Amino acid sequence: MPNHAPAIEAIRRVLHDHQLSEEIAEVEVTDAAHAVALAFPGSPTIRINGVDVERDLPKLNSYGLSCRTYVRNGKRRGLPYDDWIRNAIVEALGRN
Repeated sequence: MPNHAPAIEAIRRVLHDHQLSEEIAEVEVTDAAHAVALAFPGSPTIRINGVDVERDLPKLNSYGLSCRTYVRNGKRRGLPYDDWIRNAIVEALGRN
């Protein structure tokens, strides 16, 4: 997927900024059944402690192997925003 590497870089950047281990668990979604089982909305999907970084992710009726886009202020892009990743990490750590 074209945004996989940039998504990993964004996560590493945020972890580094917070002086946290840059260990990332990647899950390869191999087929449609696997995508449904994981409620996978497309690549790249970033979850921190199982929670999607896109807090306003609409409830989806279907999941599958596709490229994912993220929308903020009516603008669509192929990567989540760094502040979404940062907020999810800070929240998971119980920091403000």
